[in-house]
Amino acid sequence: MNRGGRLGDLFPGALVGVALIFALLIVVTPVLTASVQPAAGSIFTQAELIVDGVVGNSTTHFYVRGFGTTARYDEIRIAFAFGFNWTGRFPSGRLNWTDSQNASDVLSIEAAVSANPVAVNVSALYSASGVSALYVGTFEMYMGVPLGSTTDTLNVVSDTPGIASFTWPVASLPALIALSHVSSGGTS
Repeated sequence: MNRGGRLGDLFPGALVGVALIFALLIVVTPVLTASVQPAAGSIFTQAELIVDGVVGNSTTHFYVRGFGTTARYDEIRIAFAFGFNWTGRFPSGRLNWTDSQNASDVLSIEAAVSANPVAVNVSALYSASGVSALYVGTFEMYMGVPLGSTTDTLNVVSDTPGIASFTWPVASLPALIALSHVSSGGTS
């Protein structure tokens, strides 16, 4: 048997060709997409709220950004409301949004609060090529040990369509919450 025949049996031509195409795509794709802004409303511009804290620390940290991308948002806003009773449901009364931050032309925004419970109102506006996408979320959060438990838990309720309420062990934070994509359209 010749050496070429043995290598051909181990590495069939079709398999080698497919592997070379995949290798080429892995190398070339970042170069082709690096200079192009992601399309508004795509997974690359989906905004998220990250909630972080540690057991025994009264400060909760909040970060708003895109899903692991470098999407630059036209505007990101985050506002907080305090001084209401935690009921496990979103408050039916009006909240007083007293502490807010607003940034334009940014990748992300971050804030920290020591209040418990806290209500959080978030929006992120992204636009590219004349099309915009708005992501929003309104939440009420409480960190504490639920009755009958010994584990510190983050309890989150939301009145934003498409975002479900949940609980999360504080020791397992950060928690990532995808904001609701509420509108797309042409920019003015």
